[in-house]
Amino acid sequence: MDQNKLKEEIESIHERTSRSENKGLITCWNEREFFEEKTLDAFSIIFRTRGCSWSYSSGCSMCGYYTDTNPQMDEDALKEQLNRALSEYEAQEIVKIYTSGSFLDEHEINEKLALQILEAFDAKKIVVESRPEFIDAKKIKIYSKKVDTLEVAIGLESANDFVLKNCINKGFRFKDYKKKVKQISEHASIRTYLLLKPPFLLEKEAVNDVVESIRKVKDLTDIVSINPVNVQRGTLVEKLWKKNLYRPPWLWSIIEVLSQAEASDNAVFISEAGVGSKRGAHNCGECDDDLKKIIQDYNQTQNHKPFKDILECDCRERWERESDIEPFLFFRGTAELLRSRCPGIYRR
Repeated sequence: MDQNKLKEEIESIHERTSRSENKGLITCWNEREFFEEKTLDAFSIIFRTRGCSWSYSSGCSMCGYYTDTNPQMDEDALKEQLNRALSEYEAQEIVKIYTSGSFLDEHEINEKLALQILEAFDAKKIVVESRPEFIDAKKIKIYSKKVDTLEVAIGLESANDFVLKNCINKGFRFKDYKKKVKQISEHASIRTYLLLKPPFLLEKEAVNDVVESIRKVKDLTDIVSINPVNVQRGTLVEKLWKKNLYRPPWLWSIIEVLSQAEASDNAVFISEAGVGSKRGAHNCGECDDDLKKIIQDYNQTQNHKPFKDILECDCRERWERESDIEPFLFFRGTAELLRSRCPGIYRR
């Protein structure tokens, strides 16, 4: 899609979609995560802030997190959210802090409160998220002294600038990510989010894009976290999905990415959000639960062995055939290119 048209579509959807008036914590939950060669308890929190600054000026094609944010959020309400989270915290060794935006954006959480949040948890590792433009090396150095291990997670989504601009509308380029990572890697661990199957990419293109992105970031990041697109409310992806113009990725595509990523020295995780549902990554419905369990086990062990003897299902052949045929069904070149490929068949 033309980038100006893409931005206009996203902005139009945002204008018609309301944000929240709630000032309470969005949610918190317990999970398990592989860290330092073992599986540890993790505690995840989603603070309700004013939300991602990019979502106010434009936004990303797949992101509906802005619908949970409150433009009128204040510091007292954020402190109440922290108290609520602490009441649920049970000394888990990993704490992940989400804000539906950037923890390092002072329009969401000011530096004083950010320090208070970091110091409140007695954890081996605390993960915070941010867009590159809010990452400041001096601030990271200060924050890193408050925790055993500070990990900064960045939603790169793709190392391909064309995909970032024309499929996601990310608002920054790969070089912006690289610049910030190099500035802070001395003081913080780096987690990089990659997106599996943004809109306008075919299934095989999406797999190749993630695999190539893993290759490009392997020397820049400590962890890769792959987020298969799930269809969120108030997004361009949802609009396309409702018109049958978008299908979330196949679970087979996740398995293919992980199989190709086996040689990577980085830990590679798969987000399980929406997996197995019609709005998330799914297969035929018969094998979804089994594959979801394999992905869950992999996330906690980083063991690729189950992929070598994976169960068989009739839908795997369908996935393979559709991935091969799809490029011919959705030709996106010029008429001149098509004529040169098929002389005597395609005429003016």
